[in-house]
Amino acid sequence: MRKNLPAIDLFIGKKISQYTNYVIEEYIASGNNGHLFRAFDPSTESNLAFKVVPVNNLPEDEGEQQVFLNEAKKANQIEHQSVVKYIDVFPYDEPEKKIKCVVFVCNYIKGQNLKDYMRKQRSEINITFVETFLQTMFELLYELKERKLQHGDLHAGNVLVSTPEFDVYQRPTFRVTDFGVRELTGQPSHANDYLHVAETLKQLLEKIAYSNCEGRDRYAYEILRREFLSRHLFETDISADPLASNPRGLLEKLNSMDDRYLEGRKTPVPTLVSPFDYPNCEQIGNSHLLLKNLYSDRLLGLSEIQKRSNLILTGPRGCGKTTVFRALSLEYLISTENDSPSNLTYIGVYYRCDDLYFAFPRYQTPERNEALDIPVHFLTVTLIAIALEQVSTWAKKHFPDELEKKEEELVTELWRLFGWQPPDDPTARRLPALVDRLRGRERKRAANKQRLVHLLQEPINGYFGPGTMFDACRLIREKLSFLHDRHFYFFVDDYSHPKITKALQANLNRLVMHRSPDVFFKLSTESPVSFAREDVDGKQFVESREYDLLNLGLRYIANKPKHTLEFLEDLFARRFCEVEKYPVKSLEDLLGSMPRNENETAHAFRDKRGRGKYAGKETIAAMCSGDIHYMIRLVSGMVEDFGGRDALAKSETNPRIPPRQQHDSIRRAAGYFMESVRTLPRTGQQLADIVSAFGNVAHSYLLYENSFNQTGNPPHQLSRLEPYEPLRISDDSRIVLDELLRYSILIEDPRGKSRRGRIVPRFYLRRYLIPHFQLTFSRRDSLQLENNEIETLLCDPMKFENAERLKSEDDALQRRGRNTRQLELFQGEQIDV
Repeated sequence: MRKNLPAIDLFIGKKISQYTNYVIEEYIASGNNGHLFRAFDPSTESNLAFKVVPVNNLPEDEGEQQVFLNEAKKANQIEHQSVVKYIDVFPYDEPEKKIKCVVFVCNYIKGQNLKDYMRKQRSEINITFVETFLQTMFELLYELKERKLQHGDLHAGNVLVSTPEFDVYQRPTFRVTDFGVRELTGQPSHANDYLHVAETLKQLLEKIAYSNCEGRDRYAYEILRREFLSRHLFETDISADPLASNPRGLLEKLNSMDDRYLEGRKTPVPTLVSPFDYPNCEQIGNSHLLLKNLYSDRLLGLSEIQKRSNLILTGPRGCGKTTVFRALSLEYLISTENDSPSNLTYIGVYYRCDDLYFAFPRYQTPERNEALDIPVHFLTVTLIAIALEQVSTWAKKHFPDELEKKEEELVTELWRLFGWQPPDDPTARRLPALVDRLRGRERKRAANKQRLVHLLQEPINGYFGPGTMFDACRLIREKLSFLHDRHFYFFVDDYSHPKITKALQANLNRLVMHRSPDVFFKLSTESPVSFAREDVDGKQFVESREYDLLNLGLRYIANKPKHTLEFLEDLFARRFCEVEKYPVKSLEDLLGSMPRNENETAHAFRDKRGRGKYAGKETIAAMCSGDIHYMIRLVSGMVEDFGGRDALAKSETNPRIPPRQQHDSIRRAAGYFMESVRTLPRTGQQLADIVSAFGNVAHSYLLYENSFNQTGNPPHQLSRLEPYEPLRISDDSRIVLDELLRYSILIEDPRGKSRRGRIVPRFYLRRYLIPHFQLTFSRRDSLQLENNEIETLLCDPMKFENAERLKSEDDALQRRGRNTRQLELFQGEQIDV
């Protein structure tokens, strides 16, 4: 919000004392914190840009002011030509006119900011323009990353578009301003340069009419929208996406667009060159046929996803949440000719939360109650538009007569329900006209209004509350008889904090957590801690009452290994068969069958005979925590380590990849995953230290402790944490634990039972990491800890490891005695009570 800005007229025609040759001739623009002017020196016929920021818009503390002013000068460290350099920063004071400012002096760039350019010169924006913008941004981001810097406010208003007057090709160039002065604005910001680039990319793509794109432009639009926008620029976890926060990789992919397009023209329908192509559903794009060929309906938890209840679906990145949601949608079923009415028990509507984020970035609960319904309106009109469009397509195919008979009546009733006057047009009572209103005008109206909610004089009315969605769905089912016994399932994908803020979730939960007999919401989120379990009114949502929770990570850990193996065998068999003349056709052919005996494996590690213990298709199944994407990458890495497809074709061994080679590849992949944890933003090193401490302690138990009450006293094989009693830790520790859960480094089982008989959460180490620490996949044993010990692990992992790691059998004996005394004391306290 603009504040404290002096009148523009006070500066026009003036000279600044430090630059007496320059006269301020032109007002350019105003931002949230200052005015921008062009100043001209007639003696040299040169221009400078003066940004004038009132002191009242700077931090109050003088020391902080100086820090921010010095921060602004960081732009001069950057060599990339896109950065507009600072020439000077100095205070400017005219007491008689009540002007007390700081002036930032920069090189003057002739042009306009990208935000204004998109509004005024939309026709000039094409795919080439967008790619040039991205190339500039990725080159700049590369240098920033190497220098360990960030811009912090890289939005479209801080990017200038300049077209040199005498450039024969009239190629646009992009220049970046306001480097390092984000803090001056006082506005909330995610300060993530990649998310800012994503927001601008979305705005640019919206200016391009996709229907008018052909050939290479259409291909590029799809890649930019589906891969760069929806995945690479959003992702922060490089273990989930190697291009996350990787400007060099992003630039190389952008520059390879032509080669990929030409290669794709040879095979217009996407096919697999390697069985390990398209490990992510987003990369498959709109090719439903390819998705059909690769999708396995043996996915664990599928029946629960299709139950008539609201559902929170969670699990590690790459566990198939997006794949299963898309495969259950009506759009997918129509495209793959699997939409026979006899097989359809519900109408599945798929929606990904990307544009919800773009419409309400960094959303905070507004002070005005009447503004609460704006996001609900946006989501409601979006979902109803998709539902009507897809139901119409399906009905034209299977129920054309009834649709033709009922369409006008249905649309008329919906216009009335929404309180809108239909346009004076013969087509107004047809579904396309209503869908166009919902998808176009209403979505845009809500997104635009959200930007003005802080203005108290701005009127806010005519936005749908939560009830409109259910009234509309009920009306649609009543009017169309073929929907009477079919409910609506809305598959809302990537409903995850921090992308969809907890405040925005709490607002929208009034809609998506509502229990209805006709409408069910299925929400996917990256972890249980990425979902707000309350609404903006303070209502708490209880699992098994308002919703079911399905954690695919836990499901794969807790399920019988044979079910996981059956799913993975089907998944890889589909991929092997999709590649013409691939040397192997099954996971068993590639890796062999080597049923696991975890006690034997533990003894082998204890006796230093651990070589080759991680091998065979059973080991791949045991490593799976639902992270299918990682399983595909793991097997791909094993093939590459062996020598690739040609080496497989020449191999005469059974299995094709020898067990020892499998073991080495698996250990190496687990090590790479561990290193990727260290690179996670903000807390990566701390998370890696915690996991290392736990893993090292667990390995020491395998070496020196035995699991009692088991025949033969096998080695103690732990891979999970278990509190002795209900978990109570500090807020700081809770934040760290939530990060471990958010990245699925630990996977929580909330229904555990401790040795003291209390219901406590258990925390499993992600199975992919087990080979890194030379552990087994047994689920029998736990590391049982007091709350203060868990606190130490999370806050000071080195101290925890030094205290808990066993160095000998005597250490194990002493700890065993201490635990026995603690349990006896606890039981005595229970008897006294």
